[in-house]
Order: sequence, then structure tokens, then C-alpha cells
Amino acid sequence: MSSPPVSDSTRRLLDAVRKLERTLQSVGLPRILARLPVCWLCWHYCRTLDQKIIRIRRIAGKFEQWLPAIRAYAGEGAAQLELIDVDLSMRNDIEVTKNTMWELRSYCLDIGRMFDQLGYQSPGLRRRQAQFLQILESSCVSACTMQDALAEHDNAALAMLRARQALERARTGEAPAV
Repeated sequence: MSSPPVSDSTRRLLDAVRKLERTLQSVGLPRILARLPVCWLCWHYCRTLDQKIIRIRRIAGKFEQWLPAIRAYAGEGAAQLELIDVDLSMRNDIEVTKNTMWELRSYCLDIGRMFDQLGYQSPGLRRRQAQFLQILESSCVSACTMQDALAEHDNAALAMLRARQALERARTGEAPAV
């Protein structure tokens, strides 16, 4: 079974690394030394993944902190009406964040395929990629949960406002709005 193709930018990087390796071998360097650019690229990518893991963990932490706050707002009388995402901007921002995380996931898988095609195996890289993919997945689940909580809160708050409005209309004898 063949692996899925890599993206164009990754393909160019793959071709450049292969060309550099062939050039180094053609000038007489032993294969192990000619392979150093691939090793360095893997080391660099591992450092990049380490930084991204830290950033995504921070984002996941924010979602985990905000979710109880939103749920708490939903349970408090007057506070229920204070946080209504009428223009859906909070949910849209979360959606953009999720989409960015899925793009990062795709890029991570793409880089893994690139190293496979280079014939380079690194347990450290595999471990970091697995960790990165796991944190992305759990962050996206947290983001979806957050979006659902916002929608539930908004629906409850809007229902409460409608009920108050209907009660006020009934009290004043005003006809209901259509």
C-alpha cells in the first residue's frame, strides 16, 4: 500500500534534501555524513513540534478554563443574559482555531510522510508527532464542546428573554410580535 502524496511545498523540500544528499555523496562524503542534512532537518522539525505542542497545550488550557465559566453563566439567573454570542463571533473564532489546528495536523502528517519517503526513521520524531496529534485532537474536542456550550447557553438565554417578553406583553395586553 502506497502512502498518500506529500504537499507541493513538502515535495520541494523533499527534492532539495535528496539533491543535497546526492551532491554530498558525489563529492566523496560517506553516506552517513551525506545524510546529516536529513538528520538536521529532523532535529529542527522536532524542535518546531516541541514549540507547537506547548502552544496548543496553552490553547487547550484556555478552552478547559472557559468551559466551566460558560456553564456557570448558564446556571446563574441574571448572569445568563450577560453572555450572549448573538453575532456568533465567539463560535466563529473557535471554528477558525479548530480549522487551523486541523491544517497543522495535516502538515504534521505530511512531514511524517516526507521522512518516510526519505527513508529516515526517528523514534523521537514519531513520539513527538503522536503527542502533537493527540493534543490537537483533544483540543479540537474541547473546542467543539465549548461551541456546544455556547450554543446551549445562547438558546437558553434567548428562550428566557422571549419568555420575559411574552410575559410583559401579556401583562400589558400588547399583541405578540410575529
